[in-house]
Amino acid sequence: MSTTAADTHEDQDDPSTPNLTETEPTLVDETEASKDLAGPTSPRPDDEFWLEDGNLTLIAGDVEFKVYKGPLMANSPVFRDMLSLPQPSELNGATGPSSSIQCTCGYAPALVHVSDSPEDLRHLLRALVPGKTPRVAPEDPTFHAIAACVRLGHKYEIDHVVQRSIDYLKKHFVESYDSWARVEPPRPPAFQGVHCIGVVNLARMMNADALLPTALMNCCMLDAPELANGFAREDGTQEKLSMEDLGRCFLGRANLMQANTLATLNLFNQALATDCTRRDVCGPVFLRLLDELRNHEKVVCTLDWYKYWSDYIDNRDDDRRLCAPCYKMLLEREKQQHRDIWKKLPELMGITVEGWAADLTPAVVQVTSDDT
Repeated sequence: MSTTAADTHEDQDDPSTPNLTETEPTLVDETEASKDLAGPTSPRPDDEFWLEDGNLTLIAGDVEFKVYKGPLMANSPVFRDMLSLPQPSELNGATGPSSSIQCTCGYAPALVHVSDSPEDLRHLLRALVPGKTPRVAPEDPTFHAIAACVRLGHKYEIDHVVQRSIDYLKKHFVESYDSWARVEPPRPPAFQGVHCIGVVNLARMMNADALLPTALMNCCMLDAPELANGFAREDGTQEKLSMEDLGRCFLGRANLMQANTLATLNLFNQALATDCTRRDVCGPVFLRLLDELRNHEKVVCTLDWYKYWSDYIDNRDDDRRLCAPCYKMLLEREKQQHRDIWKKLPELMGITVEGWAADLTPAVVQVTSDDT
């Protein structure tokens, strides 16, 4: 039977006939619709930087900071240029409350909406502007504070904040062997070992090559999973080494182990001091010190090349059978082996640093019979 136009019209008018051209809203549609009606979530005021009389609002993520714009404009050419531009309301000649600058994201009135994390921005503001309560800068800042000041200081061209942070890193990731206490790997007191991954990345970003040898050496001493996986920043993003620097660290571990082994053998060379006073005693002691290394893996097979030798000598010769010239000679050999490894540290880490350890001179002390 053929279908007439009237039949078709009747079918369309019949409420029992489903209309295939319409779709019923799904749960997703309803949820999205409710989001649209509710509008964007308002950012929350920061607990530390929310000044009621502030004249600049910064929105970072879901946090807004109300501060004074003067310090930012005085210290940052980027903020100075940004905040000196005529605003749309000024160009249109509008006045009064209706001319408040509106953030393009649709939030409450704001001057600048930045892409930085709230945590990083908070660290930068601590370096530049007053907060709700007076603050004293900590003597030993955290890695997160230093990293934020370097990254955001570089982004906003706040050179003195960047330089101050880099100088702090150089104070601890030292280039001079004599300025290092050699108790632990060189790093700031408030930094964890894994934070050295971030220091390597900061050094790469700022071309601060002098930081790399000791920062990479620190990374070599991390457990393999920690070295490969990195760590989480305060905002939850992951800080990792580049594949190139990760490879340098795994190779550097082998290089450091080899350097320590060779240095240990050089230290316990069987040559006695030229003015040894008890050759018949010191000779057997030297031989015993070398022979018993087989039972002390920590002395030979270690990444901590700056430790253990003196302790090993004192423990194995606790009744001090070595004469004074021979004992002093061993201590000088230890210093020289440490200095040699330090001087080769960039090479062991697979990098080149111009002028590295230029202050090092051979640690040679003339041992005479007067020292007995």
